[in-house]
Amino acid sequence: MQAKIQKIIAVLNDFTLSERVLEKAFDFATRYGAVVEVLYVHETPLFAVPDYFASTEGEGVDKEKIKKALKEKISHIAGERKVAIFVNIDDTEDRVAHLAGADKDVLIITAYHDKITQKLIDKVSQEVLVIKNEASTYAKMALIVDVNTLSLSCIKNTQAIFPDTHIHLLYDYRYVVDPSMEMDLQNVQIIEDTQKKAFEEIKEKSGLEGDFFIDGSFFGDDLIQYIQAKAFDIVYVCSHGDDFFVSDTLCQELLDEVDCDLLVATK
Repeated sequence: MQAKIQKIIAVLNDFTLSERVLEKAFDFATRYGAVVEVLYVHETPLFAVPDYFASTEGEGVDKEKIKKALKEKISHIAGERKVAIFVNIDDTEDRVAHLAGADKDVLIITAYHDKITQKLIDKVSQEVLVIKNEASTYAKMALIVDVNTLSLSCIKNTQAIFPDTHIHLLYDYRYVVDPSMEMDLQNVQIIEDTQKKAFEEIKEKSGLEGDFFIDGSFFGDDLIQYIQAKAFDIVYVCSHGDDFFVSDTLCQELLDEVDCDLLVATK
């Protein structure tokens, strides 16, 4: 996560977990002194229009009714704080990308929707906090890192932002899986050993404990099972390069399978 956030964008697609998303948005906004913008996007193919939001002029939603309902929720959570509210129809990822622009000092917070979230993460260049449960605090964090020097900077920022959270490092070493190749050519031992050594150095310099996973699958099964078994409150994917996720499949598996909140550095 960036050391300084200027704007929080709370993205809502329905009212499921909306209070949790808004609470997190205002919590981070208070920490950073950031402004909050609320974007509600009704995805027509995915969500039925609640009767109280249905337009009286025909098919679709009544944007003014939605804005009024959001203002009431925001007032309950944040008092008289001034907040910009936008209501749109369809194309969540494009709406968010337009609102966020190229500004890196933006944190996007949204509830998880299996048809929307991955497209949103793929579209934007800012960090995305994906809300999946009702946990109000983050006591235990799994911090997924790469073995490069920039990971230390990410760890340092994370420790500053989450001073009361117990952080456990995870590294998923992934090698080429090709049935046509000999096994010793797929996972070269010297590369594995080098990665292990680099990860141990990161643990030592950060003062944090962690686990090293050797992954020959595209799905990160062992990593995901470990995260589930340890019942982390949040998983932070700390990325410093476009190739951090070896495949979009691993990112999607994390989104689909883990029960805790996810903080994803997209690019």
